[in-house]
Amino acid sequence: MVFRLTQRRTPAQDLSIENTCCSLSLHLIKQVYFLFQLDDQEFDIPQVETAPTLESILNEDSLLEVEPDPLLPDDFALSTLEVEELEEGGLQPQQQEEEEVVSEEEEEETATTVPASLWIKDPSLPAVERDEVLHCVTLKGISAQILSAVGRVEGGGPTAMAVCGIIAIGTSTGQLLIFDPSQVLKLCLGSQALGAQHGPITALGFNSEGTRILCGFARGKILQWDVESGKLLRTIASVVPVGNAVITVKFTDDPTVAVCNDSAGSVFELQFKRSLGAKTWDSRCLFNSEKGMVRCVEPLHLREEFSGHPAAQLLLLAMVSLRKLLVVCQRPEARVIHASPLAKVHGDCVPSLSWHFLRLGGSADPALAFCQGSCLSLYHVRFGSESISVVKLKEFNFHFEIMNSKWLRPRTMLLVDTVERIHAVDRDSGEELQELELENMALVSTAAPHQINQASEEETTATPMEYKMISYQSVCAHGGEVTILGTKSVRLVTLKTWEERLDCLVKQEHYGQALALAWKFFERSAKAVVGLPGDNEMRKEMVANKVSELLLAYVQLSLRRCPEQGKLQVMEEYFQKTIPLCVTCCIKFNKMGVLFGEVYEKLIQHAVALGVLFECLQPHISAGRLTSIPPLVMKDMVGHYEDQGMTELLDDLIPHLDVMTLDLHQAVSLSRQHRLYDALIFVFNKGINDYITPIEELVGGMASASHGVKPDEQMTVGNKILVYISCCLTGQAYPFGVIPDNMVETVKSQVFTCLTSIQAKGIDASQEPYPFIRTLLQYNTREFLNVLALAFEDLEQNRQAIEFHQRMIDILLQVMLESTDFSPSQIGSLFTFLARQLAKAEDNLFVNRQLFHQALDFLCNPEDTTQHAERQQALLELLQAGGAAYFEENKLLCMAEAVHFFQVCEFVYEQRRLYHRIVTCYLKDPARKDQALQYLHDIISSAELTEDERVLFQNEVFCNLQELLALGARQTASLVLRHFQDSIPLVMETLQQDAKLLFEFLHGVFNPKVEPWPFKDASLLGHDCHERYLELLCQNHPSWALEFLKLSDMYRPEEAVEIMQRHQVHDALAYLLESQGNTQGAFSVHMENLKLSLQTAEPPASSEETGGIWEGSEPLQAVHSLLRDLIAFCQRASVTLDSKQREDLWFPLLDFLMSPSEQLQGSLSSEMEMGIKDLAKEVLDGMTAYIPLMAILQRLMQDPVYSVGKYGEIKNLIFGILDAYIYEKTLLEATSNLLSQDLHWSLCSLRAAVTRGLAPVHKRCGVCAQQYTRATGHGDRVVLFSCGHIYHHACLQGSLSQQEGQAEEWACFKCHAPNKKWTPITPKRATQGPQCLELDPGQIAASDCLRRVFKNRSRISILMDLIRQPSSSMDSSKPGSDIFRNTGILESADLKLNLAPPPLID
Repeated sequence: MVFRLTQRRTPAQDLSIENTCCSLSLHLIKQVYFLFQLDDQEFDIPQVETAPTLESILNEDSLLEVEPDPLLPDDFALSTLEVEELEEGGLQPQQQEEEEVVSEEEEEETATTVPASLWIKDPSLPAVERDEVLHCVTLKGISAQILSAVGRVEGGGPTAMAVCGIIAIGTSTGQLLIFDPSQVLKLCLGSQALGAQHGPITALGFNSEGTRILCGFARGKILQWDVESGKLLRTIASVVPVGNAVITVKFTDDPTVAVCNDSAGSVFELQFKRSLGAKTWDSRCLFNSEKGMVRCVEPLHLREEFSGHPAAQLLLLAMVSLRKLLVVCQRPEARVIHASPLAKVHGDCVPSLSWHFLRLGGSADPALAFCQGSCLSLYHVRFGSESISVVKLKEFNFHFEIMNSKWLRPRTMLLVDTVERIHAVDRDSGEELQELELENMALVSTAAPHQINQASEEETTATPMEYKMISYQSVCAHGGEVTILGTKSVRLVTLKTWEERLDCLVKQEHYGQALALAWKFFERSAKAVVGLPGDNEMRKEMVANKVSELLLAYVQLSLRRCPEQGKLQVMEEYFQKTIPLCVTCCIKFNKMGVLFGEVYEKLIQHAVALGVLFECLQPHISAGRLTSIPPLVMKDMVGHYEDQGMTELLDDLIPHLDVMTLDLHQAVSLSRQHRLYDALIFVFNKGINDYITPIEELVGGMASASHGVKPDEQMTVGNKILVYISCCLTGQAYPFGVIPDNMVETVKSQVFTCLTSIQAKGIDASQEPYPFIRTLLQYNTREFLNVLALAFEDLEQNRQAIEFHQRMIDILLQVMLESTDFSPSQIGSLFTFLARQLAKAEDNLFVNRQLFHQALDFLCNPEDTTQHAERQQALLELLQAGGAAYFEENKLLCMAEAVHFFQVCEFVYEQRRLYHRIVTCYLKDPARKDQALQYLHDIISSAELTEDERVLFQNEVFCNLQELLALGARQTASLVLRHFQDSIPLVMETLQQDAKLLFEFLHGVFNPKVEPWPFKDASLLGHDCHERYLELLCQNHPSWALEFLKLSDMYRPEEAVEIMQRHQVHDALAYLLESQGNTQGAFSVHMENLKLSLQTAEPPASSEETGGIWEGSEPLQAVHSLLRDLIAFCQRASVTLDSKQREDLWFPLLDFLMSPSEQLQGSLSSEMEMGIKDLAKEVLDGMTAYIPLMAILQRLMQDPVYSVGKYGEIKNLIFGILDAYIYEKTLLEATSNLLSQDLHWSLCSLRAAVTRGLAPVHKRCGVCAQQYTRATGHGDRVVLFSCGHIYHHACLQGSLSQQEGQAEEWACFKCHAPNKKWTPITPKRATQGPQCLELDPGQIAASDCLRRVFKNRSRISILMDLIRQPSSSMDSSKPGSDIFRNTGILESADLKLNLAPPPLID
């Protein structure tokens, strides 16, 4: 029967199937997986009614028990149906049928989920997310003793701890427990009676040898014990004041000196002595709590290797007060070497200090870690030749509050936060390496006072503060270990070794992260590293060996978890996620032996995994990271790429490999079969030292192809062979590298010999000679010649090199000149090459000059009309390369002109400095005719022309002026005006004969449509030119005449008026008359123009509304535009006219619009007449600013047309007039109100400033310095100035008299200076009473000062300035406008104050 994939199998069956499948090739695995037969009875396989077909099995998705695989990413999922683990009964029938039914669309989607081309062959190492650097263990022996003591009635809980190889724990009953390193209780010092007398133990401190221990109590007592014998050595009772607890007591490096800190904030130094055999002690206060409270102290302890350091003689001590961080030197005398202020933090924040020796800048110096709140600061103590300095290195801020800090290693610190979590932190970067929670720890805290008096510098009040969680005695560091004391347990925290960190990740099956972490160890970028040697090579070797073990385990696990059931694509996708990482790590760690040894042996049993391995090697080989592969592996790899149809990749891979690892026969055969040209060249060059065979094979293949046909394949071969020959002739290896020095000359000689051979192997001998050179020239002549030129530059100038050079030139001439297969461009490239080589050879080469003449005849053949541009370019390149020396210039010019090689002619003329001839070349050349003007500008602007050359150039320009004007009138005219100004009369006289040409020339200068208008060029021509252009402009473009008149001011007005009248250009004529002051004449011209336009305008066929007739017809729109111009003219003219003249100007226009039929010849349609009358409203709007409203109304009422029954026609006009009157009246009233309010505000401000009182700024006289209230004997009058200075009247009078000799005028004595202004006060004014009916000069000065101080402008002043604001649209060139009168926006059509006095009615 057929074996079903959903059937369970035993491990033995799995192994048998795996071994069988792996021994077959890839194209048979599908059939073996689905056709493998088993014994039904042996394995108790139930019978089925109908056996499934092979097609149904192949189209069925496999049902796999999918488990989370730590080797794969989270987003990777197998393309199979996921099922849950069921009991031994298997799937229910209905569920089984549902799982087996899969549509064809789902099959296609599953098959294309992850295309094979998208998988990453060179993955980067994953990020390390679960690196655990801390190792925390519970000291069970000591913890049991603590629990036992707490459980006993007479026992007490732990209160303090000290560690120095041995562990000492103090209890609340005053007992001291000493444990040896094996956690065995060694001593129990003290008793309950001692605890009852002195209180709980609050501080402990070992000496550096661990033989003495100081024990501080809550009631201030300090005891010294001998740890070895258990004897009490000293009892220190009178150091700490009664009622204060001992917070810290520690030995210094001097075993006879210790320091202690009490709860009041005082710091004491203890000195231990022997006097007459008795153990005595002495003390001194280093810091008195009356000056401030010290919260933490930490002495510096030096290890034995640093005993010779200068710090050993100083006994450094770090202290933290409420406001400062202090570093104190105790020897030879106590002094502060550093004091830095602290940042303000919450009062509950507990400071922490910790010393360590660090190697900074090549020397080992003490480093101090200071923590407070969430901030960690590092300080470096530098020892100079004569001084000691403390420098702040770094500062880090964390998201938690720090309670204690200790050094684990020189680069790693351990921080304890207030919620009993420990944090490993890197010293250099401040990065948090790991966070570990101390579960059920209940950290021991030292008892502290509830109130502490904080002294202030200026105040004597006390501020109560409280401590919380003081853990100085419950966290101890020694020998790279941190011991933490809890109420029920003691825990030891250390750093894991590097191997333990890797093993931890492997145990969790995070192989990718383990390998990434190993790479950090390898390149020395990992943090908190323990266990690796300092030597770089030894460290790399140790890590690489460990990585080898990890890789083998990783590969084994990958193979074991391979999804054996399902499609090949599923297995490929699986290995594409695992194998690339193995390959990347082997190459990174330089473990090629492991990759092609143990790993390859494991993967060779699985064909799919092996194929993925071969494909993963591609990016590493291409990047040059992998250059050597064992021959057997390389043979299998080449076979795999060939089977998979990826041979094109081998063309890039093989040149990057060591040729000794290749099967040369296999590589050559494969390269020839699949046209791998780079690989073929590499194998012959590196493997056989044969540089000729690739040329013979590749060029021979090109020569056998049909002439003139260049398919893509031939293009590729041609490009490769040219690059290959260039590399060989220049000493470079192809496709990269260099040829060995001892073979460079040999390779060059062999390649030259091969190229110059008459016949070639594999090419028919009956063909033309020199097949290699001929083929390469036919493929790409220019590039092949460039290759030869580059090779000849590197040749040494010896006899053999010259012979090679000469022979190659002779062959090139023979091949190209005796054949008709080459184009003119190719022939030109050859002679260009020859000219350059002859110029460099210095008469060492010989070429028959007659050949150059033949080439010239060939390129300048007048009968050949094809490839004109190509032949001209070839000849031009030949001349530029030095070929001009081989030709006679006159003959060359004649031949070039005959075939229209104008660029060649330009080259020759430029050599002769005949620049004027070049102008003709540009004009005759259709391809470059548009560049003639630019060339003219460039040449004439240069300073290289001589006087004669300039004259010739000028004559050539004048001869071709017509063509130049056709190319660009403005550029030509500008060129003539700026560079040939003296010849302008000649040009004008010449152009007078042709009016059209003259207009083009003048239009190039005066064109009014050009922006900006060329004022500078126009000023170079006289008034006759301007007037001539004006007349020509009226003939060609009469609508532009007005714009020209506005721009130019070089014409004569009388002549311009005649021209305008002659050509009947009305708008320009009206402008001229207006500018001459002839207002009535200009008005008449405007009216005639308007009437003429109305007579020629025809209304549309039908119009529903009267106003609509002006919107669709172009003539009617012109009439409307003329009317607006006429209204604008009347407004401009009304400014300078009196009321009678204004009425004579406006009323005729109004009468014409009210009755147009009476003033026009011929009758108008009713619709046209009504449309014209509608325009009267615009005239009324324009004239109301200059004509009184009553006069306008009377004019309308007295019109005979409206004497009977015509009110309806003028009703809208009358209403418009009334609306304008109401509007202007409202504006006038508003303006009057604003003016009154601003005047009232100004007067009130002035009155307040004048009547305000003055207050003196000093109490003493500015002269005698006595109080002004004290009498001086000359009266009690005083003088107070506005500046605030006050004087006695007599003192000020005497001082001013002595200095100036003027008693009439007074000024402030202190403010009086030549560069200061003041208002004098006369004695007469000072003696007058306070009643003052008018403003005196002082008050006037105060008013002026007030006006300067109050810069806020009044509203009416703003409006007035707005009215006087210059309008941006003002045209000073228009007639009737006064440039000295600035109009504002309020005079615009939209916002105009149409104010006028009411008319006088008799």
